[in-house]
Amino acid sequence: MKSTVMFGIAAVASAKEFPAFESFIELHARSYQQGSAEFDQRKALYQQRVTNAAIQNGSPNKMWTAGVNKLSDWSEVELKTLRGWDGASTAVSSSRSIARHNTFLQTNELPEEKMWDGLETFSYTKNQAACGSCWAVASSTVLEAHNEIYNGKHRIFSTQQIVSCTPNPKHCGGDGGCKGATAELAMDWVMKNGIADATEIPYTGHDQTCTMGSPSADMDHALLDVTGAGTGGASIGMTGWSTLPVNEYEPLARALAETGPVAVSVAADTWQPYDSGIFNGCGKDAVIDHAVVALGYGVKDGKKFWVIQNSWGQDWGEEGRIRLERHDESGGYCGMNNDPQKGVACQGETAAVPVCGMCGVLFDSVVPHFVKVSK
Repeated sequence: MKSTVMFGIAAVASAKEFPAFESFIELHARSYQQGSAEFDQRKALYQQRVTNAAIQNGSPNKMWTAGVNKLSDWSEVELKTLRGWDGASTAVSSSRSIARHNTFLQTNELPEEKMWDGLETFSYTKNQAACGSCWAVASSTVLEAHNEIYNGKHRIFSTQQIVSCTPNPKHCGGDGGCKGATAELAMDWVMKNGIADATEIPYTGHDQTCTMGSPSADMDHALLDVTGAGTGGASIGMTGWSTLPVNEYEPLARALAETGPVAVSVAADTWQPYDSGIFNGCGKDAVIDHAVVALGYGVKDGKKFWVIQNSWGQDWGEEGRIRLERHDESGGYCGMNNDPQKGVACQGETAAVPVCGMCGVLFDSVVPHFVKVSK
């Protein structure tokens, strides 16, 4: 009983380290009027987040540190708008996908660490804002990274075009656009149609009419010689895409080690307070509801982790990123997604599915295939 009381006292003391609500709303330019119902509701939300953060930070065995950030006064409904993707690998298959799985089922020893953070693609973090476009942000970012790796140049692709143009007739991961879809659908659309640059179709964070743009405007003639075509994904050197084997560790690690960044699915409902460290705040049972980019993996002080780039802006987490605890043993951290309709499944798919890895990170991973252009 004594240790519980002391822990509670420590949490209260820690809570005092966070800014008062009035300072918070000034910092983030909120327009709540003191004395209004909204002010009181937001303040209650904020104070609960502060209390939760203090409890996390007071834990003697903590692996990560919680903080307050621009999301600390958002309601759960508002936070759900940031999570608009699933991991429904059955949503679509790519007839033009090459080496669908066997590329990743090799036996060469994997390096202890691999990071792609040196790419210009990861010199900044996109902000999806209040649009459930994480699936499109993750897809466009992964495509940018692979384009940079294989074509030797950095281009910013139009996330907005993916949001506006990708069809979602089976309502996989949501109702499409800002209401959610999947990385598989995004990759399939780009493979068939190509993609414009963000300067041509800039991101608005809203649903809007599909604009095709000119995906071949920055086409390299050397690339035309290699691909034999200048339309669809071939216009950027893309030859296909693959969904990695579900809930398996090595295929994701190998794809990162040997191919490039990967679009992965996660349960992100506990991510809001994350500030730094190796996050282990998801239970084994997890509802997959968000799409992010795995850009590498590493180890520090004996603790293994995945490095994940989120789409909530540079001012969240570790400069827009989160490190997830990494379990590299087979079946090391597995549970169930008991409510896939909240984020994972296509319409009508209600059966529970197994998920593995911290926050279900091994559940569904998508990687594009590119050809390397000789210069």
